[in-house]
Amino acid sequence: MLSEDSAARPYAEGPLLVVGDLILDQFIRGSVKRISPEAPVPVVEQQEAAFYPGGAANVACNLAALGASVVLVGAIGDDEEGRQLICSLSQSKIDTSLIQVIPGRPTSLKTRIIAEQQQIVRVDRESTAPLGEQDVSRVLEAIQGCLVGCAGLVLSDYNKGFLTPSLVTAIIRQAQSLEKTVIADTKHQVPDHYCGVTALTPNMNELQLCTGRLLRSPSDVDVAARELMTKIQASVLLVTCGQDGIKLYESGSQQSTHFPGHARIVADVSGAGDTVLAVFTWALTIRRSSVHQAAKLANHAGTLAVSKKGISTIDVNELLSFVMDHSTNSLDRRLSPSKNRTLEQLLLEIHTVRQSQPSAKIVFTNGCFDMLHAEHVSYLQKAKALGDLLLVGLNSDSSVRQIKGNRRPIIPEAQRVQTLAGLDCVDFVVLFDQETPLDLIQAIKPDFLVKGSDYELHQVVGRDFVEANGGRVKLLPSNQGISTTKIIQEIMDRYSE
Repeated sequence: MLSEDSAARPYAEGPLLVVGDLILDQFIRGSVKRISPEAPVPVVEQQEAAFYPGGAANVACNLAALGASVVLVGAIGDDEEGRQLICSLSQSKIDTSLIQVIPGRPTSLKTRIIAEQQQIVRVDRESTAPLGEQDVSRVLEAIQGCLVGCAGLVLSDYNKGFLTPSLVTAIIRQAQSLEKTVIADTKHQVPDHYCGVTALTPNMNELQLCTGRLLRSPSDVDVAARELMTKIQASVLLVTCGQDGIKLYESGSQQSTHFPGHARIVADVSGAGDTVLAVFTWALTIRRSSVHQAAKLANHAGTLAVSKKGISTIDVNELLSFVMDHSTNSLDRRLSPSKNRTLEQLLLEIHTVRQSQPSAKIVFTNGCFDMLHAEHVSYLQKAKALGDLLLVGLNSDSSVRQIKGNRRPIIPEAQRVQTLAGLDCVDFVVLFDQETPLDLIQAIKPDFLVKGSDYELHQVVGRDFVEANGGRVKLLPSNQGISTTKIIQEIMDRYSE
């Protein structure tokens, strides 16, 4: 059970700032039973009509659904569509106070008419003229007041005239001076003014238009991606490839990472790119995940998004469930699904717990746990008593060999995970391949980091990080003097006689 009196720490301070083109998406659904006598076109008998926030507004809604605090900056017209969009955003608890109302400029409206699951036509009503200088100045002033305290910045550019080159350049320059993460998605064919963003998230068509290259093979995609990264000096390029998933490029590596898509049925691709952008941003800035982890989660979210009709959002529980169902880790399939987790699954579990129980205390410990014995069990029980959720980082077989030599472990990792998972005091087990658990500790950010009293405080890996983030390090006393090494020696002594 989670206690109600424990302290909590947020994942990242400040809201996410989303800046871009605001769109109201309308979906009219119906059936076709006849052809119009006026022209050879189908007559759609309307059965339902629904409105959804689109463009940057959809990105904001996806971030809010993940539990992030969001401030949205954009422009609407002084019209009914603009008021409907503001109402919808307010229902999602998005801060709309910086949205500019520009008289004479209509709110962008996309109307899709769908019959029998088939989109018949899309009708757009909008103005794509660039904002005037006075409007740009007002927007920039509004952003300046929020940028200092934000956790990160998203630029969602649908090429509707709001994000003018001068405005984008000024925003990125200010964000760089404040060392803020800037993640952008743009429809511009010449995105030179996005120079200096942390990450850009084009789809395949946008990548082709931006570079002027025909993308007929994976190697063509790789060349174009590296060319675009160099051109705009981005650290990361996340290329969305439709049903084929996502390709990740990082400036410090010549290798790309492909995350394949999992969608069996594609119901609607509308807004899927916004979902990918939102989840990648959330994982990278709020969750402070690695780029690789953030891209993997974004890929899962994109698969979920295209399986839904219309514009949709993804919440944490839905994402966690999907990640569990599509895990590629063989241990996840073989071992107890209630305890074993990959790091990305574990981070989602922690997020869910802290969202539902803000006072929950997370306890982390790690070890080889080769030949689990009574001292191990006592130690883990004491660790669990410190908080609400006990997470155990378990050295993989290769990691144990790095520490203890090629004769260890005695018990292979699959069995060690299963044994730990059988203890009531252990909530989750996560394997790691590194010699130390520092990467795990920095990703998890526990409230308590626990080791045995055979360590001194200065020897505890991750101590400085945990204490700097408001957590505590506890050394638990050892009473029985039992160890795996002693057990192994006792067996050897007895059976060598």
